[in-house]
Amino acid sequence: MKMRRLALLLLAALALLALPAGAVEIVGKVTNGTTGQPVPGQFVNLLALRGQMVPIRETDTDSEGRYRFVVAANPSERFLVQVPYRGVTYSVPAAFGAGERITADVTVYDAGAPAADISLQAETIFFEPHSGHVRVMEFHAVANRSQPPRAYAPDEGSFRFAVPGPVGDLQVTATRASGMPLRQQPQPTDKENVYAVNFPLHPGETEFQVSYALPMSGSSFEVRLPLLVQAARRHLAVPREGVKVEAAGLREIVQSQAPQARVYAVEAKAPGELKVKLTVDAAALAAAAPAASAAPAAAAGESNVSIVPHPVNRAQWYIVALSLIVLSLGLYYLNSLGPAPSATDEPRRQPARPE
Repeated sequence: MKMRRLALLLLAALALLALPAGAVEIVGKVTNGTTGQPVPGQFVNLLALRGQMVPIRETDTDSEGRYRFVVAANPSERFLVQVPYRGVTYSVPAAFGAGERITADVTVYDAGAPAADISLQAETIFFEPHSGHVRVMEFHAVANRSQPPRAYAPDEGSFRFAVPGPVGDLQVTATRASGMPLRQQPQPTDKENVYAVNFPLHPGETEFQVSYALPMSGSSFEVRLPLLVQAARRHLAVPREGVKVEAAGLREIVQSQAPQARVYAVEAKAPGELKVKLTVDAAALAAAAPAASAAPAAAAGESNVSIVPHPVNRAQWYIVALSLIVLSLGLYYLNSLGPAPSATDEPRRQPARPE
C-alpha cells in the first residue's frame, strides 16, 4: 500500500513538472455528498464560457475521485466543471487565481429526496407599474432539507407556480446558492394557469424568479394571485413613492437594504388566493426617478401584454436595487426581517437533466 501511494505521488509530481509553459491545471475531487465517499470512474466535463457553454475537455475520475485538466493560462477565460450523476447535472465554476492550479471540487448527491423535505421558505412579490401594464416579479426560495442529503428531481418537475390567468412575457430563472441565474422553460400542466419547472433541487436553497406582465387601465390595478403552497414567510414590495398597495393582513417591514422600495409582510393561507390592489400616482412615481430615460412613454391603453418587454432603464432604479438584494442574498435578508410593530408604530455517456 505504501509503495502504491509513493508511486501515485511520484506520478503527480512528474505531471506537474511536465506542465507546458503558459498552461494552468484545473483539478478537483468528486464526492458523493449523500454517502461522503469519493466517486471513482466518474465522467467530468470542462466547459468554457464563451457567450455560451462550449465543451473543451473531458476525463474520468481516478480511484480516489480526482480529476485533472490542463488548459491555456488565459486570465480572461472562465470555465465550468460539469459532472452528470444519476440523472442530475452538477456544475462548479473554475476561476483563475494566483498560481498555476485551480481547484474545483464537485459534490454530487444520490437522487430520491422525499417531497416532504421540500419547502417554500419565503416568497417575495414585487409590483412594477408601467404605462398600460404592471410587471410582476416573484421570488421563491425553495429549500431541500433532506437527510441524508439527496437531490430532488421528480419527473413531473421540481417546482410549480401559478399565474393569475393569461399573462404576457412569462420568464423564469433558477439560481442555486453562489451560482448564476439560469433561464428555464416553464411547462404547462394539466391544471389551468399552473406551470412546472424541471430543475433538480440540490440540498440547500434554490431561488426561482418568475416574471410576467399584466394589463393595467388608468391608475388602479387589482389582481388575485393564486397561492399553491404555504410559505414560511411571504412579502409584497412596491416602489416607495407613487404606489399604494392594499391587501389583507399587510404589515410594513422596517428595512434599509432597499430604500427605494416598501416591503410588507403579508398573511395569506395556501392553497388559496391573495387579492392585491394598487393605486398608482404616475406623477409621484415619475418625480421619484429624476434621471428617467428620455424615451417616449406609451400612451395609456396602448400596452399589449403579449409582447411587453421587460424594460430596465434609469426609470426602474427601484426594481434594480431590490433585484440585486434578493438575487445576491437568496432572500436571506428578507427571511430574517420581522414586521414593524404596527402600521402606526452536454456530456457523453450519462444523459442528465440540464440545470
